[in-house]
Amino acid sequence: MKKITALLFAAGLSLGVAQTPAAASSFDLGTLSTSASSTGFVANFGSGIKTFSDTIYFSLANVSNTLVGEITDLGTIFGQVVDSVNLTLDLFSTADTTSSLGNYTDPSGTGISFNYADLAAGDYFFRIAGDSAPTGNAYNYAFNVKVTETPIPPALLLFGTALGGMGIAAYRKRKTSSAEQV
Repeated sequence: MKKITALLFAAGLSLGVAQTPAAASSFDLGTLSTSASSTGFVANFGSGIKTFSDTIYFSLANVSNTLVGEITDLGTIFGQVVDSVNLTLDLFSTADTTSSLGNYTDPSGTGISFNYADLAAGDYFFRIAGDSAPTGNAYNYAFNVKVTETPIPPALLLFGTALGGMGIAAYRKRKTSSAEQV
């Protein structure tokens, strides 16, 4: 158990664990590619923290993406209870930072599973918010995000093939009729 706690703490430090009374942190996951997973752990220690609102930035490179994952309240930090409640997760495009692309909530604060489909390539961010522990001194949660490519429907492929076939037939017909005229 001590090894797991140490690993989680080290992962949190690599993401930039905040150690100030501020109840907001910001992280950048970089560009997420198809079949890539990004896992992390966020912890914020301070005094007087009653609510938090963290931002996690990332980019998608593929044309059509699906994001699936979860946010899980970890409940304790080094044996101290830091059970969060009223967790919310919103996804925003950096092109429109006021219109959420989807909202998930969990009043109990145990965790949120999410699924955002048909996202275009571009820059996005998650806003994760909630109320901190009853002591008001800390909060922590783990997150996991996986990107998959949204498949092209088979009917679209069939339609594209039909259009290509008609184009080739029209080209051959034009070529044949121009050869007969000479």
